[in-house]
Parts: sequence; structure tokens; C-alpha cells
Amino acid sequence: MAILPQGILGALSGRVGPVSGYQRYGKNILRTAKTTVNIKNTPARASQRQKISICNQFTSAFSGTGFFNKTFPAYGHSGSGYNRATSAIMNRAIDGTGEGKKISFPHVLISHGPLPSAEDVLAVKATDGPISFTWTDNSNMGTAKANDKVILVAFFPEINQAFFSIGAARRGDGKALLEINEMQGYIAETWIGFLSNEEMDAADSVHAGKVIL
Repeated sequence: MAILPQGILGALSGRVGPVSGYQRYGKNILRTAKTTVNIKNTPARASQRQKISICNQFTSAFSGTGFFNKTFPAYGHSGSGYNRATSAIMNRAIDGTGEGKKISFPHVLISHGPLPSAEDVLAVKATDGPISFTWTDNSNMGTAKANDKVILVAFFPEINQAFFSIGAARRGDGKALLEINEMQGYIAETWIGFLSNEEMDAADSVHAGKVIL
């Protein structure tokens, strides 16, 4: 039951349907009442939660960096780049069924957009420690430009750690180095993508293969 001590235009004390009222520090407060919703744990929901958990194992390595906000431009959509990256992995890069689900790294996107992707990509360990990336300059193709910024990523599944750079080179350079600190003996999954010079557009990334450091 609710009480209106000052009439219909006054403060509300108590609960009316889904709304309750009370006073705090001399102020009249209204809030919706808590409701309990029982959601049935169906196989489809369990599978969806499992996919999200698998995706988070990868995307958490970039958490707090703002990386995906740049490499997955919004293009008018709501939500964060982190959420857009997670959605892309769930839709195209989860293999297997049941407990055997896992990420297919060659199908993971670390950037997404309409710019032309990299061609003839290769990633190898450089003699002095970094990972060396090479690609063919295709800056004369469509909307590609020679000054597009290069996105480089190396992800180490064994320890869930990622190294990345944006703008260490340009599309027209055809080569770039990604510095890796003290990762000797580990295996890296690598990708290359592009971001326009104004960082408004991106290209779908390309998996550059595994690199043993």
C-alpha cells in the first residue's frame, strides 16, 4: 500500500504496482520495484554463453587499450568496438561443437571495414627478435591509399597475451616490424589490417600465419 500525504501531486510513500517511493535526505525518490525473471537454461543459451566465453579469452588480451574502437569503426552502429569484434568472432571464427568449440584463428578479424585488404601477406621471425611482416602494395586498388596505416597483431594463445601496433608503417611500404618482448619459444598467431590515415575506415584483416619465436 502507498500513502500520498500531500495529495496526488505530493510525495509517494510505499509501493504502487511496479513503482515504490520513499524520502532520502529530504528528497522524494521514485524507483521501479525489483522483479525476478526465471530464464530457462536451454541448450541454445548454453551454447551462446560458451561462444561468448571463448571469444572473451581472445578479446580480453586487448581489454582497456581501445584497440577495437579504432579497428572496428562504428559506421553508425551503437555499442563498442570491443562488442563488434566479439560479434565478428562469434559469427565467423568458432569451430567445433559442444565442449570441443574453439577459435579458428585464420578466420578471426582484428579489423573490419570496406577498405581493400592486404595481399600476399607473410609474417616471419626477424633475426633480431621482432616479427617481420610483408605484403604487396595494392594502394592503386579501389579506395586503398598508400598512406593507409598498417595494423599489426601477434597473439600468443598459450599465455593469452597480445602485441599490436597501429601506424608503424603505411600500406605503400610493403613491410613492417612488430616488436615482441621476451617471447622466445612461444607460438604467435599473426594478422595484418589497414586503417585509413584519418582513422575513419578500416579493412578486413588477413591472418598472416603462425610464427615460432
